[in-house]
Amino acid sequence: MKIDVRFRGLEASDSFREHVRRRVHFQMSRFGGAVRSVVVRIGDINGPKGGVDKRCQVTLRGSRLGPLTIEDLSADVYSALDMALERAARAAGRDIERTRYARREDAIGRMSVDA
Repeated sequence: MKIDVRFRGLEASDSFREHVRRRVHFQMSRFGGAVRSVVVRIGDINGPKGGVDKRCQVTLRGSRLGPLTIEDLSADVYSALDMALERAARAAGRDIERTRYARREDAIGRMSVDA
């Protein structure tokens, strides 16, 4: 799985970048090869003003799911990251299961037509 981490308006430290990679692997590893790439964009919307202004956007791409983008806002960059990744993992799981169910229904439909 390819992981791309981008920062906007925040200092990009190697330790935080590694934290993002670990969290992505933790949340997405259960999908195996279904998730091919993850782009994580982390930014500070208001700059040094403070408030609920840390944004984390997660975009997933894979063989069994289309481009899926989830965004979360929080006062803390770590919580924004965790919430966005959790929501992205739930959405990916739903999309993959939906695809699996549609393939199963299609195969059952073809079997009944052939019989």
